[in-house]
Amino acid sequence: MLLDLKNLVWSKTDYQKFLVELDSLSDEKYRARAQKIVPTTYDLLGISMGQLKEIGKEISQGNPQEFLNVVGSENYEVIIVEGFVISNLKLSLLEFETYCDAYLAKANAWSICDMVVHFKQVKKFLPEFLDKVKEYLQSDNFWLQRTGLVFLLKFYNINEYRAEMLRLASAINSEEYYVQMAQAWLFSTAFPYDQEKIYQIISEDSKSKVAKLTVRRIKSLRHTTEAEKDKLTSLL
Repeated sequence: MLLDLKNLVWSKTDYQKFLVELDSLSDEKYRARAQKIVPTTYDLLGISMGQLKEIGKEISQGNPQEFLNVVGSENYEVIIVEGFVISNLKLSLLEFETYCDAYLAKANAWSICDMVVHFKQVKKFLPEFLDKVKEYLQSDNFWLQRTGLVFLLKFYNINEYRAEMLRLASAINSEEYYVQMAQAWLFSTAFPYDQEKIYQIISEDSKSKVAKLTVRRIKSLRHTTEAEKDKLTSLL
């Protein structure tokens, strides 16, 4: 970018200049490809994740809080940049949760939700942040439910929290595809660490869409053995 993102004060004028320059980076071929895999009502410019990550990094090295005070939802890419900026900050738990809530209020696509895998601050607040994750899981907003599941599978798939993670994920009963896919993703992520529990979860609800998606995903994993694939198939 031509703008010096590290030295902007992020006035309204600065932000408008940023939006203009962001638009100048759009690529029609990338945009067409993104439209096929990212269903969203936001305008899609067509900018690679690598470029957006670098932009977020540069903003984070300057005045990131000021950027977060003015950032809007003019297009999909500016929201992703917001996510990358948040991911780079050293924050208190309250600050982090406030930024998460503001960011996720804009979520209307799986990729906006899944950006939270970059929110490494969670590792610092694992027990405390679990309450916020539960809040997302219990929300009527299915995008927040998906985000809660993504937080779990990314940060809580460890010995201390795995049983609770699986309990929380199993308790969700949603007809929304993107929530079901996140549940299947979570169960498949846990499979190498607790196969018997995942077999149990599948067998207890074997006719569900989540069970079928989970089996399909685990069978697609490179390290799944033929014997494991056979057992998974037999559970449906």
